[in-house]
Amino acid sequence: MAINYDQAVAFYDETRGYREGVVERYRDALLAHTGADPSARILEMGIGSGLIARAFLRARRDYYGIDLSLGMMRLIGGKLEDSRRPLLAQADCAKLPFAAASFDLVHAVRVFHHLADWRDCIDEARRLLRDGGALVIVENLPPAAAEPPPWAVVQEKWDQILRCLGVGDDGIRHGIWLTDEAMSQYIASTGARADSVELLRYVEKPVSARVMVERRVAGMFSSDWRLPASTRRDAARQLVDWLERECEAPDVLVEREMTFRALFARW
Repeated sequence: MAINYDQAVAFYDETRGYREGVVERYRDALLAHTGADPSARILEMGIGSGLIARAFLRARRDYYGIDLSLGMMRLIGGKLEDSRRPLLAQADCAKLPFAAASFDLVHAVRVFHHLADWRDCIDEARRLLRDGGALVIVENLPPAAAEPPPWAVVQEKWDQILRCLGVGDDGIRHGIWLTDEAMSQYIASTGARADSVELLRYVEKPVSARVMVERRVAGMFSSDWRLPASTRRDAARQLVDWLERECEAPDVLVEREMTFRALFARW
C-alpha cells in the first residue's frame, strides 16, 4: 500500500517541483531509451499532481495515471494549456484497474521507495504490459560520489531529536529505498532482465537550512505523518532552537545536483 498524499496538496508542487525544462528532458530521455513510438500507450504509477505527466501530455502522448490521492490529481488540470487530459483512476499500484496487455510503457517516479508491497506492484505492471513493453522504476538520487549539501544536516538533527524523544527506527521512516540489486533479483525471478541506467542529471532548486526546518516543522514530509502529534511538536520546537543557536549559515541557499536513476525491465 502506498502513502495517500491528500494532506500534501497545498505544498507538494512547491517542495517537490523541478526547474523549468527538467521534466521535458526526463520525457525525452525515457522515450529515447525505451524506443516508445508516438502511438505508445503510457501509464504513470503514482501520477500525483502531474509534475511529470504534463511534459508527456504537451507532446500529445496517449497517457494514463493512477494515484491514491484524488486531491493531488485534481491539480493536474491547472497545469495543462489545452483540452488534452490524462485518463485518471484512483487506485493502488498493486491493484490496477486496467486490462492485461494494455500498455506499452509503465513508469513510476519517486514512488517505489514508499511501497512495502513493491513486488506486487512489479507483478501488476508486468500484467499490464504488451509484448516488448517496458517497466521503468525511477528515483531522484544524488550522484554516487556527491557531497551532501549543507542543509542535509537538518535531516540528521531531526532524526537525532526523534531518537532522544524515544522514537525507534520503525518510527523514523525515510522510505524503503530499495537497492537496484534487490529489485533486479526479483524481476529476474519473474523471467525478465533489469538494467540500471542514469537517465539524466539536473540541478535542484536552491534550498537553505532554514527552509528545510520550516518544512519539517510544518509537517511536509510523509516520513513524519505517522508520528504522534505531541512528539512532532516537541521535535519541532527543539529543531527550531537548534537552528537559531547552533546551525551555521542557516539562510544560505544551496543547489544540489541530482539524477533520474532508472531501472528498466522487459519481459
